[in-house]
Amino acid sequence: MITGSLDTLQRTPLPAPLARIMADVVKSVPHWLDAPLGKTEVDGMRLFCLVSEELTEPVAARRGEFHEQYLDIQLLLRGEEWIGVGPHAYACEGADHPHPDLWFVDDEQTSYLALQPGHFAIFWPGELHRPLCTLTTPGLVKKLVVKVHKDLLAGL
Repeated sequence: MITGSLDTLQRTPLPAPLARIMADVVKSVPHWLDAPLGKTEVDGMRLFCLVSEELTEPVAARRGEFHEQYLDIQLLLRGEEWIGVGPHAYACEGADHPHPDLWFVDDEQTSYLALQPGHFAIFWPGELHRPLCTLTTPGLVKKLVVKVHKDLLAGL
């Protein structure tokens, strides 16, 4: 996992493919803030963006998730979000698998990241995370999730 802020991105050492994606695709909060909701393909199914508006929920109402094929770059555009992270070892047996590259597990997260607009979290394939959480009152957030197929990360 890598976390940071677009304001200090130049001080965040990223592998070259991720640095290029952050500069060429993620760009800035204003670039995506008024973007329509939904999917934007950049390189077919190897690299695409999802813009969504959703309500955060109490931690107990959310489940941990992981992906096998895609790295997630999650950028908060508006609102406030907590994302659960860890544990690094979790039980995948019995995981719900509602979509091709999405598994849900009931393992409890060990830490939480507090995101404000412009903050991002990058989750490698297999890293457990619990997005769209709140520790207080649920609120509407707008976020960008860039999905990067693991083939684009070869050699890292």
